[in-house]
Amino acid sequence: MRKFIIRRVLQAIPLLFVISFLSFWIYSIIPNTPFRAELALNPNATEEDIRRLEEKYGFNKPFLIRYVEWLGNVLRGDLGKSYFTKRPVFEMVVERLPATLTLTSSAFLISLLVGIPLGIFSALNRNTLFDGIVRSVTVFFTALPAWAIGLILIIILGGQLRLFPQGGMYTIGKEGDLLNRLHHLALPAFVAGIDGCVGFIRLMRSQTLEVLRQDFVRTAYAKGLSQQVVIWRHVLRNSFIPVWTSFGGLLAALVSGAAIFESIFSWPGMGRLVLDAVFKLDYPVVLAATMLGAVLILIGYVIVDIGYAWLDPRVRLD
Repeated sequence: MRKFIIRRVLQAIPLLFVISFLSFWIYSIIPNTPFRAELALNPNATEEDIRRLEEKYGFNKPFLIRYVEWLGNVLRGDLGKSYFTKRPVFEMVVERLPATLTLTSSAFLISLLVGIPLGIFSALNRNTLFDGIVRSVTVFFTALPAWAIGLILIIILGGQLRLFPQGGMYTIGKEGDLLNRLHHLALPAFVAGIDGCVGFIRLMRSQTLEVLRQDFVRTAYAKGLSQQVVIWRHVLRNSFIPVWTSFGGLLAALVSGAAIFESIFSWPGMGRLVLDAVFKLDYPVVLAATMLGAVLILIGYVIVDIGYAWLDPRVRLD
């Protein structure tokens, strides 16, 4: 397994370089620099002021030179400074990252704990009232975007019924109160986990039904094994393989969708930081967030590959 992990990490390094190059190139071809965008908002700024700032931050240099300088700084652990806050980007990321990881990991956990059991029970009780209700609910949540559901729940549960906070990570003055933080986390984590939950229900149901029709399941019953043993030992392990493969895609969706959910619920994470940086063309912040997201997603896919080999004996990490 150690060789497999090392090999996957070595394979990911060139991919990270490609992502960094493409990201830097995309931001470099944007017509306006951040300072020229600021010129339109600041009537006191002159063309000379803008040109001086562009020279200070290297916008007058050729693209490849700028990229090599930026990459060299990143490899040394220097992510640069924000053009607008003048703060080191590394400090801004460290400050916001825990909130995003808390939200995404909670949403992922809700997707697992709700989606997989419901998918299994729906398949084992096919064409019953329970199965019909589960399928109807999944169709409803598939048709309605998660962000729209979030807004509806904020209005009803947060505004009218006052059961949950309408936003924020904690109540001012209760920063150290764990229950208060969990109360604020519940609604955004549920909304962020809806898409993953629906996906797991549909995938787990279809895979369980498919495995139940396989010959080895009939053979297990013919040997006299009880239904509980057949389900837990044979059906679930085989039906869980495609579901495990989808974990990497769900992680990517949660990381990329963090900006939407954090904006809706005023969650002080990386998503809101990046969204604000994009509007301001704050390239150092956006590039740092892009590379961080790529690293997190690649780590997720390595974990998926390791688990896939454990679930399926036909796959070998060697």
